[in-house]
Amino acid sequence: MIRKSFYMLWGTQTVSNIADIVYLLSLITLVFTATGSLVTTILIPLFRMLSKIVSGLIAPLVLAKYRLTSILMVSQFGQFVLFSGLIFYLNSTTTPAYLIIFLIVFGMSFLDGWTDPARNALIPRLAYDEGLMRANGFMSISDQIIKCAGWALSGLIVAIIGAIPTMWITAICYLLAMVFTAFIRDPYASPRTEPSVIAVTAEDTLATEVISESPANTTSRWEQLSEGWRVLGRNRRVRMLAIIDNIDTLGGAAWIGAFVLAFVVQVLHQDARWWGFMNASFFVGSIAGGIFVVARVKKLQKNAFPVMLISLLAYVIITIFFAYNTVPLIALILIGLSGLPVQIAGVIRRTLIQQNLTPAETPNVMSAWSVLSNLTFAIAMLLLSWFADTFGMSNMYLLAGLLTLAAIIMGFVSRAIFREDYEGYLQDKKLATSKY
Repeated sequence: MIRKSFYMLWGTQTVSNIADIVYLLSLITLVFTATGSLVTTILIPLFRMLSKIVSGLIAPLVLAKYRLTSILMVSQFGQFVLFSGLIFYLNSTTTPAYLIIFLIVFGMSFLDGWTDPARNALIPRLAYDEGLMRANGFMSISDQIIKCAGWALSGLIVAIIGAIPTMWITAICYLLAMVFTAFIRDPYASPRTEPSVIAVTAEDTLATEVISESPANTTSRWEQLSEGWRVLGRNRRVRMLAIIDNIDTLGGAAWIGAFVLAFVVQVLHQDARWWGFMNASFFVGSIAGGIFVVARVKKLQKNAFPVMLISLLAYVIITIFFAYNTVPLIALILIGLSGLPVQIAGVIRRTLIQQNLTPAETPNVMSAWSVLSNLTFAIAMLLLSWFADTFGMSNMYLLAGLLTLAAIIMGFVSRAIFREDYEGYLQDKKLATSKY
């Protein structure tokens, strides 16, 4: 079942993704055009990543004190104010101080670091049973469509009207995201942390009463900060999913734009146009993967973990063929095919994580997960850059496939964890929830 509020969450995430893409492309274009320095331009995504890591580390304190919907609203409002201030600043000077730009980027990303775990924690509260995987599938489809269309259209808009006018689209998107967020009703919201009343059904009232007994206010700050990490350590299923996810992320970083462009130029001997074709092909495959999940929810739900491993194995096989292929058209087909299993595995993995956490655990665990993923991705970019320079692009993609293969082996060895009596596990989960 999917609650009506999920579609409001879906709307706010879609609009926020549009804002993120337009904001990044317009700002990167502006900085690179003004400085001509790739190093200076790279500082924008670097500041974003560092800020999200710092934000994720302290997010549990915020998540423990405020409603998830309130966190989303404050974050979106803060980003709107900061970004509007940035636009006015850029309009008022011909020689902007890039330190100010980077500090504003840091501040916006810091606020955005709270929205990621808040959104991910809201999804299992607004969708459950078969609806949860379907909801994750919907999110996946919209994310990929926005990414596919967003980068192309944003580039066109920037080229036509300029970077600074394009930035106003981002500001408007933040306002629209706030409107969608205002209509989200969290059935597990605690009245102790927010005095406002949420209208819920009789079924939801029990859940609200259960969660309202959360001892968050009686625990120390250190306990709040470390709670998500402790759950990751003691919950065997979530711990194994985290291991699989992070090993897979080490190899998954091979598909960032810079590496794909280098492969196109060095291995396929094509120009940047083929880079655009490759990105579009991957997004089409990813959209197909999301549609497949939504259409086959019932069958996937029954064998979620094995299907995830099989999907990852299909991705490994495709990646190995891709690594040593030198024909552009075949590479285009292979990268499109890879998007299908990648998306299926990603949606299933996200659903399994959400299913194996209580509503009270989910925000803190998602916060810890976000920090871990960002750190892993940053390390992966550095390692793969060195590996590609040393051993070549083809061998780098082979390494990426082997890393995911290692994740599959880890999952296969630990498959018994996911064979345990699920009804018994649900009973344990219900008891754990009652403590909150």
